[in-house]
Amino acid sequence: METSDSLHDQLKHIVGESGILSEEHVSNYIYDGITPKVVVLPTSVQEVQNVLRFASKHNYSVLPAGAGTKLGIGNLAEKTDIVLVMTRLNKVVEYEPADLTVTVEAGIRLADLQTDLAKHRQFLPLNPPYADRCTIGGIVATNASGPLRLQYGTARNLVLGMHVVHASGTVVKSGGKVVKNVAGYDLNKLYIGAFGTLGIITEVTLKLAPLPVHQAIFAAQFQTIQDAVNTGLSVVRSQALPSFVNLFVNVPINQFQEKKPTLTVGFAGDPETVAWQLNSVQTLVEQSGALGVQTIGEESKNHITHAIQEFPAVDNASDTVLVKVNLKRTDIAEFVEHALEEACQMMVLLGNGVLYLKIPINSNTDFQQLADTLTKLRQRAIDLGGNLIIEIAPPELKRQVDVWGPIGSTVNLMKQVKTKFDAAGLLNSGRFVSSI
Repeated sequence: METSDSLHDQLKHIVGESGILSEEHVSNYIYDGITPKVVVLPTSVQEVQNVLRFASKHNYSVLPAGAGTKLGIGNLAEKTDIVLVMTRLNKVVEYEPADLTVTVEAGIRLADLQTDLAKHRQFLPLNPPYADRCTIGGIVATNASGPLRLQYGTARNLVLGMHVVHASGTVVKSGGKVVKNVAGYDLNKLYIGAFGTLGIITEVTLKLAPLPVHQAIFAAQFQTIQDAVNTGLSVVRSQALPSFVNLFVNVPINQFQEKKPTLTVGFAGDPETVAWQLNSVQTLVEQSGALGVQTIGEESKNHITHAIQEFPAVDNASDTVLVKVNLKRTDIAEFVEHALEEACQMMVLLGNGVLYLKIPINSNTDFQQLADTLTKLRQRAIDLGGNLIIEIAPPELKRQVDVWGPIGSTVNLMKQVKTKFDAAGLLNSGRFVSSI
């Protein structure tokens, strides 16, 4: 068995001494109790290619990473030899403000990109958690999104093209740099949300949006979850066209003293339109029997916006389990009532049928019992035509339950695709659905 030192020395010839992360910083890329043998930081696509060719030749497993915020998503791996970190490929390759498009290297931080775009009154309309750290490559690889997906969609809707390096070291280009791409197979969507199992994303072209001139948020509490959900769905279907409509359960919001079911609704646009939207929806909500309605003031707006965006962020898997559920919107209230039997906090993106559950754990947690509970919740979601994914959990829980759950008849096709793109199974091996 090759030692970490010898692997370090061999990779040093590819990425240089500065391209090998020092031992004291490797801890940032420990996940599920697994310490990688080496963490490399290439500075060019050529170095990415060479690292993958080396890994393929010697049968080393490779885990792609950006800032490392989502490394915990996935089943337990047997080992991780090389973590390939893309944060040094962080340039804006091409920016055309008039076309509302930008091409960037995968390692650029979303926060840095937004700062550059704001100079032209534009932004990338994605607001996933870990906003100050996450990279574009990580967002695309995990199809991460946030509450703004109601208005703008997810990465799948905003990616125009990309460059990807396969395990063999071959660079593949998909899509293009304009909104109206040529007809053909949409390979972009194959890589988006594949968690780096098919290739390592090195460059992405994205659609942008004008930065809103004005924003407003209001919150309303309800006596029951059903009332809150019904009202929220009425808002989603209304002509007001909100930016987001979220339901919080067991979460204190702004000045409300009680943790009753609380709707938060956001609007963005020119001041006159936002004023009309706000008044229209407030009237609708008040007529629906809200216990209290309040417009979020300027001093609290940034705080609550940040709280909404960062709700799914979990930096310590030893004290919180994060669960994501996808359902039809009409089934949300029933599932939330069912899930309330567990001591958890919830945020629901009502317009998209996405629920996030946070379940606290401690040293006394019975992980087998928790696994059984999550299995029952998953079955409930499946019975309703949805699915349940355990996004963040400690290894003790992952040993008891598949974090992804069953994927049905598509599993054979997915395994065939994986074999075509990564025959030796080197990329993020064993951690994706059905241990792909």
